[in-house]
Amino acid sequence: MEPLKVSRQNFPKSEATAEGMIVIRPACDNYELKYHPGVQYADRNGHELCLEIIEPVDVGRKTPLVVYIPGSAFRRQNVKERVAQLALLATRGYAVALLEYRGSDDAAFPALVLDAKAGVAFMKKNGDYNIDRDNVFLMGDSSGGYTSLMAGLTVGVESLEDELVRATDYCVRGIIDFYGPTDITTMNDEPSGQDHRGPDSPEGRLIGGYNVIEHPELSRPTIVKNYLHDGGKYPPVIMFHGSNDEAVPFSQSCELYTALKKVGGQAELYQIEGAHHGDRQFWSSSVLDTIQAFIEKNRKQ
Repeated sequence: MEPLKVSRQNFPKSEATAEGMIVIRPACDNYELKYHPGVQYADRNGHELCLEIIEPVDVGRKTPLVVYIPGSAFRRQNVKERVAQLALLATRGYAVALLEYRGSDDAAFPALVLDAKAGVAFMKKNGDYNIDRDNVFLMGDSSGGYTSLMAGLTVGVESLEDELVRATDYCVRGIIDFYGPTDITTMNDEPSGQDHRGPDSPEGRLIGGYNVIEHPELSRPTIVKNYLHDGGKYPPVIMFHGSNDEAVPFSQSCELYTALKKVGGQAELYQIEGAHHGDRQFWSSSVLDTIQAFIEKNRKQ
């Protein structure tokens, strides 16, 4: 039989059959995904920083974008490690860009915040990937959650801008935080499985290898709530934190939630009962449903 000269859409249904075969007609209730690895968004003195982009296909409209910052105890990230989990969010019709920042191995604070802002600005300027530039959200876990909060809540703060960021649009519609630290000076005030104060602690390395308590001049600029003030305009924040987190005490989310409420900010705090740091519960359907509701509520229509 000669090949049929018809379009894919007009290719005929097969008449073949077999005894016992079962016919199913699945509903296509999620999206096919396209993965764009290693998209460079910045060059920091020869250090190329990249995004891992997951694009939903055939959505039929411009898609909101979630810029996700993977955690790493403030050190170099394994950005690709979270691609599989983020695909769960992308199948719901959201583009996702996993962002690489300079960890404390390469540069101290505020490098990771500057990189996050530059990555958001890059995606908002870029015309590819079918992204709705008016609906960009920041999201991250652990030190990536911290970085998302800092980048999203400090728009216009000159000390947290540089030549790649200044005069660009890096505003976001909302911030989704998974168990991020918010005040490095109070982390050992609650039970924790590790030291957060010494020069070799993750927090000490964040400020250049110094003791967090002994150097308040270095610690103070890293504290998220220090940038909040009455009358400030901040994107809505939703926070998820495990009740049994051994690495970042649950009280860290309580502190920022209370500070945001005090200045009139929109904030939601969800405690994941029984969850430890980075547990699988954070990728459950109930959490993803809550995140989707948050995005839909705060997206620009």
